[in-house]
Amino acid sequence: MNNNEPSTAQSATTPRADLLLEIEQTPEEYLPELLQFVRLFRQSVTMKQTSLNQWENAINEINHSDVVKQQERKTNMKKLFESWNELDEQQEQQQTLEIIESMKGISI
Repeated sequence: MNNNEPSTAQSATTPRADLLLEIEQTPEEYLPELLQFVRLFRQSVTMKQTSLNQWENAINEINHSDVVKQQERKTNMKKLFESWNELDEQQEQQQTLEIIESMKGISI
């Protein structure tokens, strides 16, 4: 097998060992692109897991908060949408939405 042919035989090794073998068989000039690809892949997987965890935490907070917090949240949401509805232009509404979406740690 030469360096440009992928291994087609089933391997009894770990995925990490298989990955390292593939990297070793990759021509040197392609390693910077491969490194960039691996980093982007790792970051996207990490971000996806973080987003899922944050979503799960938010749902748990909503479902398991006390009655007072739930009522405050409903009141805050109502006020927010009422004030949003009072904005004159669609552009202002879009800007407000972007601001809300950019805020972290805000519980409505």
